[in-house]
Amino acid sequence: MNMENIDYVQSSIGYHFKNLRLLQQAFTRKSYSQEHPEVQDNECLEFYGDEVLDLYVAKSMFKRFSKIQNGELVSQKNEGELTKLKSVFVSKHTLAQCSYNAGFYQFLYLGKSDIKNEVQKSASVNEDLFEAIIGAVAVDCNWDFSVLEKVCETMLSMDSINSYLCVMIIEKCRELGFSDPINIPGLRQPEKMEDFRPHNWWEVRIGCDQMHIAPNPQTGLYDYGIKIENHFFAGSGIGPFQAKMDAEQKALNFLRKEEIKRKIKNIDYSNPVSQLHEFVQKKIITIEPIYDFSEYHDSDGNPIWRCTVSLEGLKEKFEAEGVSKKEVKQEAALKLLKAFVETEVEESEQWKPPVFYAGSTRFWSDEEKARHEAEFEKAFPSWGKEC
Repeated sequence: MNMENIDYVQSSIGYHFKNLRLLQQAFTRKSYSQEHPEVQDNECLEFYGDEVLDLYVAKSMFKRFSKIQNGELVSQKNEGELTKLKSVFVSKHTLAQCSYNAGFYQFLYLGKSDIKNEVQKSASVNEDLFEAIIGAVAVDCNWDFSVLEKVCETMLSMDSINSYLCVMIIEKCRELGFSDPINIPGLRQPEKMEDFRPHNWWEVRIGCDQMHIAPNPQTGLYDYGIKIENHFFAGSGIGPFQAKMDAEQKALNFLRKEEIKRKIKNIDYSNPVSQLHEFVQKKIITIEPIYDFSEYHDSDGNPIWRCTVSLEGLKEKFEAEGVSKKEVKQEAALKLLKAFVETEVEESEQWKPPVFYAGSTRFWSDEEKARHEAEFEKAFPSWGKEC
C-alpha cells in the first residue's frame, strides 16, 4: 500500500492510525506472509475485529430495543428476534459488501496462489478484511470503545444503502420529470504546506471520479451535496459515505414531498395509519412504516402501551403511549405523517466552486488563496509555470 491508498482507507473509516504497520497488517493475507516470513498476516486481527463487532452490535441493539424499567431490563424484542437481527447486521454478505463497496480489496497483500485464484473479490475474503481492519483499530487505539463505536458505525454504513438511495433518487427524478441528480462532494485544500504532497490526497470513490475531497477544517466533518435542478441538498458526516447518505436522505425526502403534492389531493389526518399505507400503494414510499409495540404497567398496575414508528429515509422515530394499542398506533402514525408531510426539507445554497490553478490538481478556497499562493510559490517556484 502506498501512502495515497493508506490515506484513502483512513479517511474512509474515519480513523487515523498511530502505527501504520497495523493497518498494513490488516490487509496482509496468510498466503502473502507465507511467502514473506518477515511480515505477519491478518488472521488474529480478524479474530479481535469479530469480537469488537459482536459487542458493538449488541450495544446498538440494546440502545434501540431495550431499557431499564423498575430496575429490570425490558426489551421490545425477544431473544430469538435479537439473534435474527444480529445475524443480519454482521452477516458475511453485509460485511463483505461494505468492504467491497469501499474498494478496500484493491489494496490486499496477496500470495501467488491467492492472485491466481482471484480471491480478492470473494465474499469471505472481503468479510475477513472488514473484521481485520476493525481489529487493527482496536489494537491501535488501545481498545477505546468510544473510538471503536465510531469506526464500526462508519464502516457498516458503507453497505449497499448508499447505492440503494442513489438508485431511488434517480428513479424518482425521472418519474417526476427532473433531470438526473448531480453529485457534488465538498472539495478543500489541506491546511499545511506539507499536506500538498500527492500521497496526502485520496480519491473519493462514490459519486464522482478523480476528484479530491477532504474534511471541513472547521467542523472536522466531510461534506457532500446533491443537486436536483435548482434544488441543492448538503449532507455532512464523519466519513464521505455518511456525508453522501445524509445528502441522499434529504434529496429523497424532497422528491417524496413532490410526489405527495402531485398524487395526493387531500391528506387524511383522521386515519394516519391508512394514509401512510396509501403512500406505499402509490409508491411514494417503498416499504410500510415499522411499528414496534411494548407494554408496561403504571404505578396502579394498569397496562400502558407504547408504540414507536419509523420510516425509511427519516432519522427520527415517533412514539406514543396510552391504554389502547390501536389508539397509540394511530397517534404515533400521526406524528410521523405530520413530520413527513409538513416538515420542510432542508435546502442549502450550492457551494461556490473552489479556485482551480492551471497545471495543478489542487483545489483551493477563496479565503486561503492569498496566503497559500505566496507560500506555494516560494516552496514550488516552477509549479504550473509551463501551463
